[in-house]
Amino acid sequence: MFLKFVTLVITICVTFTSCTSEARIKRQQFIPLDACTVSHQEIEELIRLTKNLNSTTESIPIDTRLGFDTDANLENVDKCAKQLTQFRGTLQTVIRNYKSINRDTMNQAQYERAKARYQTDIQRLLRRIDNLKRDVEDRYRNEVENLRNNMQLFKVQLDENLHLLEQERAKTKATLERLCIANIRAGRIKDAVDNFRDLDDFPYQRIVTEVYENDPRNADLLLNFLEVMDLSYKPVRGYETLFEHMKRHNQLNGTEGRRLLTHIMALITVDDENARRASNLLKVYKTNV
Repeated sequence: MFLKFVTLVITICVTFTSCTSEARIKRQQFIPLDACTVSHQEIEELIRLTKNLNSTTESIPIDTRLGFDTDANLENVDKCAKQLTQFRGTLQTVIRNYKSINRDTMNQAQYERAKARYQTDIQRLLRRIDNLKRDVEDRYRNEVENLRNNMQLFKVQLDENLHLLEQERAKTKATLERLCIANIRAGRIKDAVDNFRDLDDFPYQRIVTEVYENDPRNADLLLNFLEVMDLSYKPVRGYETLFEHMKRHNQLNGTEGRRLLTHIMALITVDDENARRASNLLKVYKTNV
């Protein structure tokens, strides 16, 4: 009887030890990586980058593996270092892309692409700050929160600067359009062409309409203007608008109408957008005379 009891106790102990060991192994498999320990030097450098738009985008070289617990799991140290490297790289990219937005050298399409790139990068940066705050040790979370607040202020500053830039671009554009219109009306065609070349969205409809201004006598001035416009500026768009005005004022059968027809036929010989649209315009012209 005693032997049976001892055997039972041994069996229970072995089973319990085995289960406990197995449970410990399973728990160990789900232990998360240690939180990143970010150095003060690194956080201060990140904050510094967000404080001054006019500062250089080149950051002070810092070994992102420093500042972590040397006894920590190497995989975790590498993970944290990689995250910080990506974060700093994204921050510097945001500043660099913002500074590349130059109103003096960019046309509207280039400006819109640069703006979209900046906006995408800054949203990615804010997400990375949130990830950083989640992963760092508790004692550094307040500093990362300060970093995020600085980043929000930084974004507000950039957005405000972009808004002012867009307002300035709009004023410049409006001024150039008015100059172009005034020069066409005064017969200063070369000056008008120079004004138009500084406009990047080919605003023929507004300019042609303003110059014509219900005065059929201005058709000749517009034909003079469109005739010397380089094909890369798509003058066929101007002819399309002029055609509609001349049609409403019954000019298609007169001298100006024949001159317009000559210009349209000249555009058809070129294999580009001008030719395709000129061909369609010619068909419409013939149905109206």
